[in-house]
Amino acid sequence: MQPPPRKVKESQQVKLLFSEQLSKLQCKQHQDTELLEEIRSFSKQRAAIEKEYAQALQRLAIQYQKRDWQRGNTDTVISGSVFGVWRSVVDATAQTAASRLTAAEEYRRLFGHASKSIHNAKEIHAKRVLEQLQRVQGEVVDALRELHRVKKNYHHLSHIASVAREKAADAQTRTRKSEHGIFHFKSGQHKMTAKLSARLKECEDRLNEARNEYLLTLAAVNSHHQHYHTEDLPLLMEQMDRDVYDDLRHHFTRLCGTEMDTCLASHKQFSKIKDGVAKVTRERNVQQFLQESISFTRTSDFIFQPALRDVTTALQDIQDSEGESCLVKEAKKWAAKAAKDYKIATHGERALDVLESRRKLLSGETGLSVEQKITEVQETVRKAKVGVR
Repeated sequence: MQPPPRKVKESQQVKLLFSEQLSKLQCKQHQDTELLEEIRSFSKQRAAIEKEYAQALQRLAIQYQKRDWQRGNTDTVISGSVFGVWRSVVDATAQTAASRLTAAEEYRRLFGHASKSIHNAKEIHAKRVLEQLQRVQGEVVDALRELHRVKKNYHHLSHIASVAREKAADAQTRTRKSEHGIFHFKSGQHKMTAKLSARLKECEDRLNEARNEYLLTLAAVNSHHQHYHTEDLPLLMEQMDRDVYDDLRHHFTRLCGTEMDTCLASHKQFSKIKDGVAKVTRERNVQQFLQESISFTRTSDFIFQPALRDVTTALQDIQDSEGESCLVKEAKKWAAKAAKDYKIATHGERALDVLESRRKLLSGETGLSVEQKITEVQETVRKAKVGVR
């Protein structure tokens, strides 16, 4: 059979509870200040990183902004010019660098707002509040000690009254049994009974006083204990937290807002460029190139330049001794050449179709060989078509 559980004083139980509360609040305070310190350190490092990144972007953008921009005008991004789009990308990079520098400055200000001195002030304030909490807890523990003393006195007097009650009852029993005894014996029994009854009344009066004191003290301690949990503890916790959560909310808001503003600025710039990229086509850029390059638009034909003292500038049909004119012979020669070129071009196109089919099925060196052959045939077809014209 196990021994009954050991009774623990109320003051000891409450002291353990108060000790745990104090430890938890100290841990919470440490975590809050540690979080503020992490935000401070993060903001400091982020400011340095953003500044370094922004300066690197600036150097990169300036390097390309110094290039010859005669290849494209500022508004050519709208018309689909590749040079205009490229210039817009470089300019947007420079603007992004400026946004990042602004973000770096904002992170630097946030680092200053979460300075070490603010953390130290919060820790000093929290230390004072915790010391006050310990004093308030000490008052409750002292009240419980007083309650324990009153309770102990009550139980002690209850025990004395119980013993007196038993002795008085025994005396009355013996008095009833000795009713037929000798006179002096009965007189002694009555005196003893009266004495024990008086002692019992005295003990019960003292017990009533002790019980009343115990009950009133218990009510006062319970009220004190309740006031500690409903008034003192919440107020001291609020005083210890002070404005830490307002600071944290402010820091988080600025962190998120800074990053969002920077990203939105870049998003806005590059979204506009992306819309312009959709207009980039070969036809538009070649047309612009041809408009800017006059040499490609000069399509004048070459003219006949007669020899000195030759006044004839048109074809002449003169028959030779065999009865065939020189013009007909020249025409036959060109016709034969055109027919030959046409035959070469037609045959070459059919060969290209076959080679293209083979290339899709081959790979490696064999595929490269077929591609080389396709290139040779394409060149032959090109020359033949020139002759046909």
